Amino acid sequence: MGILGLLPIYSQATFRTCCYYNGFWGDWSDYWTCCWGNYSGFILYSSGEHKSNYHFGFQIDGYTTPTKKEIKEHKKSDTWWTYTGTVEYYISDVYPTFKSCLMELGRPLKEKDTKDYDYIYKKLPLARATNMRKYGKTIGFTKVTSKATIKIAPYKKHPDTYNIWVDDVGFAISLNDHSFAK
Repeated sequence: MGILGLLPIYSQATFRTCCYYNGFWGDWSDYWTCCWGNYSGFILYSSGEHKSNYHFGFQIDGYTTPTKKEIKEHKKSDTWWTYTGTVEYYISDVYPTFKSCLMELGRPLKEKDTKDYDYIYKKLPLARATNMRKYGKTIGFTKVTSKATIKIAPYKKHPDTYNIWVDDVGFAISLNDHSFAK
């Protein structure tokens, strides 16, 4: 996918996220995480973790920076930019789809989510048994790479709000007025 081939821009901050499933957007919530990349795609990873342990990332295919004129036209007409791209996220036995992660956690699954007491001793045994019956195997902690539609809200200076659509769900990320260095 090439997510790790992005420019080495780093930020650790509070971002805003929102999830779309079952036909509705949820409320925006604060999301403290680390971010590395640029406006055409970035990865999210936990503080104290190495960037290679990212839990979510996306990359827009063939992104080119819009001209000032295009930016002004999109802002004036309130037209979102629409791109195709690739998204990477994780699933597990307890959260077997991106939708289940967003519904239960309100964000992408992190590896540390699979290591807490409730997950290991209350949720995991039943989920593994169910997956064995349904699929003949367990999922474990597995990276999924999917095609996505990525929409960027109109902006003045630089992109701020991204809606990333994969399968039947959306994950919105607002950089909360943080910016990547040029």
